[in-house]
Amino acid sequence: MSEKKNEELQGKKRPGRKAMTPAEKEAAAKVRAAEKEKASQMRPEFIMQFQGADTNLDTLAEAAMAKFHEQKKRTRVTSLKLYIKPEERKAYYVVNEKYTGDIIF
Repeated sequence: MSEKKNEELQGKKRPGRKAMTPAEKEAAAKVRAAEKEKASQMRPEFIMQFQGADTNLDTLAEAAMAKFHEQKKRTRVTSLKLYIKPEERKAYYVVNEKYTGDIIF
Protein backbone atom coordinates (compact mmCIF):
# COMPACT_ATOMS: atom_id res chain seq x y z
CA MET A 1 0.00 0.00 0.00
CA SER A 2 2.85 2.39 0.72
CA GLU A 3 4.26 1.80 -2.80
CA LYS A 4 0.94 2.81 -4.31
CA LYS A 5 0.90 5.99 -2.20
CA ASN A 6 4.45 6.91 -3.32
CA GLU A 7 3.49 6.45 -6.97
CA GLU A 8 0.47 8.71 -6.52
CA LEU A 9 2.55 11.43 -4.89
CA GLN A 10 5.19 11.32 -7.60
CA GLY A 11 2.57 11.50 -10.33
CA LYS A 12 0.96 14.64 -8.90
CA LYS A 13 2.49 18.03 -9.44
CA ARG A 14 2.89 20.17 -6.38
CA PRO A 15 1.57 23.70 -6.48
CA GLY A 16 4.26 26.34 -6.21
CA ARG A 17 5.96 29.14 -8.01
CA LYS A 18 5.93 29.31 -11.75
CA ALA A 19 9.31 28.90 -13.39
CA MET A 20 10.97 32.18 -14.32
CA THR A 21 11.89 33.06 -17.86
CA PRO A 22 15.52 34.00 -18.61
CA ALA A 23 14.53 37.69 -18.82
CA GLU A 24 12.79 37.48 -15.44
CA LYS A 25 15.84 35.74 -13.93
CA GLU A 26 18.11 38.50 -15.25
CA ALA A 27 15.83 41.23 -13.88
CA ALA A 28 15.65 39.50 -10.48
CA ALA A 29 19.45 39.17 -10.41
CA LYS A 30 19.80 42.91 -11.10
CA VAL A 31 17.39 43.73 -8.26
CA ARG A 32 19.28 41.44 -5.86
CA ALA A 33 22.62 42.99 -6.91
CA ALA A 34 21.25 46.51 -6.32
CA GLU A 35 19.93 45.50 -2.89
CA LYS A 36 23.26 43.89 -2.01
CA GLU A 37 25.15 47.05 -3.04
CA LYS A 38 22.79 49.25 -1.01
CA ALA A 39 23.13 46.96 2.02
CA SER A 40 26.94 47.00 1.83
CA GLN A 41 26.96 50.82 1.88
CA MET A 42 24.33 51.14 4.61
CA ARG A 43 25.22 53.35 7.55
CA PRO A 44 22.97 53.35 10.57
CA GLU A 45 21.33 56.63 11.45
CA PHE A 46 21.51 57.46 15.15
CA ILE A 47 18.87 59.76 16.58
CA MET A 48 18.81 60.71 20.23
CA GLN A 49 15.50 61.63 21.84
CA PHE A 50 15.45 63.51 25.11
CA GLN A 51 12.60 65.48 26.65
CA GLY A 52 10.65 65.72 23.42
CA ALA A 53 13.57 66.83 21.24
CA ASP A 54 15.22 64.77 18.50
CA THR A 55 18.88 65.17 17.62
CA ASN A 56 20.61 63.40 14.77
CA LEU A 57 24.05 62.29 15.96
CA ASP A 58 25.55 62.46 12.46
CA THR A 59 24.56 66.13 12.35
CA LEU A 60 26.28 66.66 15.70
CA ALA A 61 29.47 65.06 14.41
CA GLU A 62 29.43 67.26 11.29
CA ALA A 63 28.82 70.36 13.43
CA ALA A 64 31.72 69.43 15.74
CA MET A 65 34.08 68.98 12.78
CA ALA A 66 32.91 72.26 11.24
CA LYS A 67 33.52 74.15 14.49
CA PHE A 68 36.93 72.50 14.83
CA HIS A 69 37.84 73.52 11.26
CA GLU A 70 36.91 77.12 12.04
CA GLN A 71 39.74 77.16 14.57
CA LYS A 72 42.24 74.78 12.95
CA LYS A 73 41.75 75.03 9.20
CA ARG A 74 44.67 72.87 8.07
CA THR A 75 44.53 70.13 10.69
CA ARG A 76 43.16 66.83 9.43
CA VAL A 77 40.61 65.02 11.56
CA THR A 78 41.79 61.47 12.17
CA SER A 79 39.64 60.74 15.21
CA LEU A 80 36.56 62.30 16.72
CA LYS A 81 34.93 61.49 20.05
CA LEU A 82 31.60 63.04 21.01
CA TYR A 83 30.41 63.22 24.59
CA ILE A 84 26.73 64.13 24.53
CA LYS A 85 25.04 65.70 27.54
CA PRO A 86 21.37 66.03 26.62
CA GLU A 87 20.44 67.60 29.96
CA GLU A 88 22.77 70.53 29.10
CA ARG A 89 21.87 70.39 25.38
CA LYS A 90 25.61 70.31 24.62
CA ALA A 91 28.01 67.94 22.98
CA TYR A 92 31.67 68.00 23.91
CA TYR A 93 34.19 66.78 21.36
CA VAL A 94 37.79 65.64 21.29
CA VAL A 95 39.55 65.72 17.92
CA ASN A 96 42.74 63.76 17.27
CA GLU A 97 43.03 63.00 21.02
CA LYS A 98 44.31 66.58 21.43
CA TYR A 99 41.84 69.35 20.65
CA THR A 100 38.64 69.87 22.62
CA GLY A 101 35.53 71.99 22.29
CA ASP A 102 31.78 71.96 22.60
CA ILE A 103 28.69 72.61 20.52
CA ILE A 104 25.18 73.50 21.51
CA PHE A 105 22.33 71.57 19.87
